[in-house]
Amino acid sequence: MSARKQLRLGAFLMSSGHHLAAWRHPDAKADGGLSFEHFKQVAQTAERGKFDMIFFADGVSVRGSSASRSVRGNINALSRAGHVAHFEPLTLLSALSVVTERIGLAATVSTTYNEPYHLARKFASLDYLSGGRAGWNLVTSATNAEAKNFNMNSAQ
Repeated sequence: MSARKQLRLGAFLMSSGHHLAAWRHPDAKADGGLSFEHFKQVAQTAERGKFDMIFFADGVSVRGSSASRSVRGNINALSRAGHVAHFEPLTLLSALSVVTERIGLAATVSTTYNEPYHLARKFASLDYLSGGRAGWNLVTSATNAEAKNFNMNSAQ
């Protein structure tokens, strides 16, 4: 007798959608990146739809910024992007843990600019607040834009 296989579903959430211009759609929430109500609704919908987890990607620089682009080029590109402003994921997931019951709560957090103790403390807090539903997408940071936010000239 073979074991019953089960598909696991995760929702990769962004403020107003994954398409660069999704925020321009008439039904989109252009301010979704800074609206807790928006994320609450999306998380509860994913939970009702039997998704296993929600996930937020993150980085420690403005998305789309690059040390090799001119400042004017960045401003022009960022002015058309819908996901420049967004919550810090662990804070948002902690808030969502109160309005959801079963769905997993996962986020990207870099080990490059976070000390091990602080990471363990943050994820342990989310795990306790959520009743064991925390998940971590562990990454290292590699961009010069991220390095400059921590007083370094370039990523090492």
